[in-house]
Amino acid sequence: MRIIAGQWRSRRLSRPDESVTRPMPDRVKESIFNMLGVYYETPGLLPALHVADVFAGGGSMGLEALSRGAERCVFFERDRETLRILRRNLVGLGVVEPQGVVHGGDAWQSAVVSATDLMFLDPPFADSKDASEVGTVRRFLAELGRRESCPRLIVFHHEHSARYPSDVSAWRTVDEREFGSNRVTFWQR
Repeated sequence: MRIIAGQWRSRRLSRPDESVTRPMPDRVKESIFNMLGVYYETPGLLPALHVADVFAGGGSMGLEALSRGAERCVFFERDRETLRILRRNLVGLGVVEPQGVVHGGDAWQSAVVSATDLMFLDPPFADSKDASEVGTVRRFLAELGRRESCPRLIVFHHEHSARYPSDVSAWRTVDEREFGSNRVTFWQR
């Protein structure tokens, strides 16, 4: 795992155990940030956003966002060993609070997730397979959409076979791409 662009370009990150997490392939991550550059009209960079990296693993997406100009990132990870690796990656790059905040525990239940501009939502594929209204992801989005303060944009990484409707609760699909076995859906409120 590495940072692709920005102030920490080419810096290597410690990688969590792949039996516990599923690292984002570099080509998928690079494509996501290219799409975000177009979305925010800041090619290669991000504005001073508040970001949530939900199911962060080693923090690759949130750290990439900080490297490209995001102001703050809240990382959510529930696995203890992966949390240690995430914290090591933050320390290695000199990221301290309030720029980088780590929350352990179940992100599906966290109220803090909502106070962001941009959310990277990268749950275990098993959690995102059920695209029905009672599935974990759609229930989470419905709850998030009911909050006064919620992200303006969600970047959802999931298995390519999981198909979600173009409108999910308060969210509508503004872009969707497939990369091999990966699918990325951009939802906007």
